[in-house]
Amino acid sequence: MVRWILDRYRHAFALTGYNYPPYYMLVAEAGMVCFTSFAAVQRLVAGVSGWQWSILAAAFVLGSASSVLTLFKGHRPLIPVLLVNSVATTGLFWSIPVHGDVSPLILVLAATMTTAVVPFRQAILYVLAFEAAMIGGVVSGAVEQGWLPLVMMVGFGGCVGQLMQQQLRASDAERREREQQQIVDRAGIAGEVHDVVAHSLSIVLLNVTAARRALECGDDVADAVEALRDAESQGRAAMGDVRRTIELLRTDGVSDAAQPGLADVGELVAGFRRAGSTVSVAVRDPVEDLSSATGLAVYRVVQESLTNASKHAADRPVEVSAGPVGRRGYAVRITNPVGAVRRGSSGLGLAGMASRVENLGGVFSAGVVGGEWVVRAEFGDVVPDRVTCPVEEVFGGR
Repeated sequence: MVRWILDRYRHAFALTGYNYPPYYMLVAEAGMVCFTSFAAVQRLVAGVSGWQWSILAAAFVLGSASSVLTLFKGHRPLIPVLLVNSVATTGLFWSIPVHGDVSPLILVLAATMTTAVVPFRQAILYVLAFEAAMIGGVVSGAVEQGWLPLVMMVGFGGCVGQLMQQQLRASDAERREREQQQIVDRAGIAGEVHDVVAHSLSIVLLNVTAARRALECGDDVADAVEALRDAESQGRAAMGDVRRTIELLRTDGVSDAAQPGLADVGELVAGFRRAGSTVSVAVRDPVEDLSSATGLAVYRVVQESLTNASKHAADRPVEVSAGPVGRRGYAVRITNPVGAVRRGSSGLGLAGMASRVENLGGVFSAGVVGGEWVVRAEFGDVVPDRVTCPVEEVFGGR
């Protein structure tokens, strides 16, 4: 039963465009019914007669009608109807005055419920309408309490409603920001998985190909065994990286494992060389130490470029150059002869490299220059027009 009630209230809130917890409305509607019932009991205890019975019955029905309609009809709550209904209910109760009347609390609660689901300007108008009704009761002598406390109570109810609305908006904004950050984080993790798996599988396939050719040509079996051992080592390393990444996704945590950087480029190139690729490398130290993020970006650009070269330009030489540019800039360039046309490529590798570089304020470009496929990335003090210069100008010639 309770679940059904909460579902109905959740639906009612959805119709208003406000996703309050459903028990908010449950408490508010229960409060309205309680105030209405208590005000009716006060008059029954004080004694009613004649026409007062009809007035009391009408006040009780009006006070409960809004809650019943919302619960059973499931329609969108009509705020003007709530205003008219609560003022009419309170006015009927005031026609039968009693000592210690609680019926003014109906207006206070109605002001809170109203301002919680309307914009700020409309909320002011509704609060003024409730204030006018309360002052009317005081002027007519139907309310024994002073006008100032009652007016302050209605204003307080309106403020509480608006505070609830602002809290809801802040909570929704925080939730959306958290969801967006999770999307960004997971996209970053997906990029890492792509880099690790693509690189490791490329090395494994190159080693397996080298071993097959050695066996087919009757060459030294030791060379084939060594290539297979290297493939096995790369495969195990890739499995470990994938496991760590999956664990990171499961726990929504932050990896504390050391990330590769500029110092690891040499070992990266050595792995491709052992697999049979012809790679020349010239890496100069930066003028100032690179941040860990920049070092990782340089490593990933080289890794992805070598992986692409092994797939699309196998058995062709690859050149890797990296060094300082300008006062505090640093640039990396990878070139290889243009290989086979890239059919069916998703382009995720290039998009990932570009995104990684540009997120650090760098400039990235990839394309054919003079019959070579050239990948360039610059970080730090970057002159945007530099990427349009010939490749040789970036490092002052080969």
